[in-house]
Amino acid sequence: MRKRMLVCAVLLGTAAALAGCGSGQISNDYITVSKYKGVEVPKVEGIPDITDESVDHNIETVREGFAEIKDVTDRSIQEGDVVIIDYTASADGQPIQNGSGSDYELTVGSGSFYEGFDDNLIGHNAGDTLNIEHTFADDFNNKTLAGKKASIDVTVKAVREKELPELTDEFVRTISQKSDTVEEYRKEVRKLLEENNKEYIQSELMDSAWKQVLENTEVKKYPKDRLKEEEQSFYDHYEDGADMYEMDFPEFLSKMDMTEAEFKEKAEEAARSNVKEDLTVELIADKEHIKLDDKAYKKAKKELAEEMGYEDVKAMEKEAPEEAVRRYILREKVKEWVADNCIQAAAEK
Repeated sequence: MRKRMLVCAVLLGTAAALAGCGSGQISNDYITVSKYKGVEVPKVEGIPDITDESVDHNIETVREGFAEIKDVTDRSIQEGDVVIIDYTASADGQPIQNGSGSDYELTVGSGSFYEGFDDNLIGHNAGDTLNIEHTFADDFNNKTLAGKKASIDVTVKAVREKELPELTDEFVRTISQKSDTVEEYRKEVRKLLEENNKEYIQSELMDSAWKQVLENTEVKKYPKDRLKEEEQSFYDHYEDGADMYEMDFPEFLSKMDMTEAEFKEKAEEAARSNVKEDLTVELIADKEHIKLDDKAYKKAKKELAEEMGYEDVKAMEKEAPEEAVRRYILREKVKEWVADNCIQAAAEK
């Protein structure tokens, strides 16, 4: 999603001359921002405390990722097992549409199938066949099945269990580049969770504060060239999608239940929103002297490429023009400044 946002970003424009006043309002020919410094937002609550239990849970998740799956032949199904089943479901004596499957993999206890379905499997063995009755809730999302009783014929083809690796110093050295012992790894995980918590708080705060700034921004008029360019970027993006699927544009839109008129309306709305945001970024950046020198830009560009999963900066710039990358980075920098200068209001009790 962020990659798409980056690709769709438009070239940097030239902001008009600034005019401000003592109230904190800033303005140019296109927009007026009534307040951007010291905007009040709800206090962001992260994880109150990183406990030993949360560290253990995280390590357990890592071990799960390295688990070996082995066939079970000497016992019946129990919670946590992975079963391979064939199933056919019917209601009122008629097969349910899309209600059958072969070699379906289900972790018993995950609740990923019909509610209560897993409980009926416990105690059975590979090779067993059974019939499970299930009554759909009255508010089930498929109205044709809501409130009805279903009959599900199930064949258990295989039962497997996860064998987690033992948490030893040797295992730690295979999964970590920083830790050599289990104790060191626990400290590493705790630090990582604390850093993730801080990043979450900062991200939520940036989004909340920036949303408030945009609500405080009034557009007096849009620069027509930028608005047209932004709209065209949306058309280009979707036309590329149509080409990829070897469809003409109207057919491609119809697959998304959208007419050309509806797409045009959405593209215009999205273009106005993006241009408004870019104008706000540029006005605040100019007023507060928020700039990207070459060193800071190169560092941010490298970090962005890594975050978005590109092999390197060159690979990223093949999909997104350098000026679009610069605009994206400037937007994040301004949002960070706004968050750093906002006021967090304590939640009402």
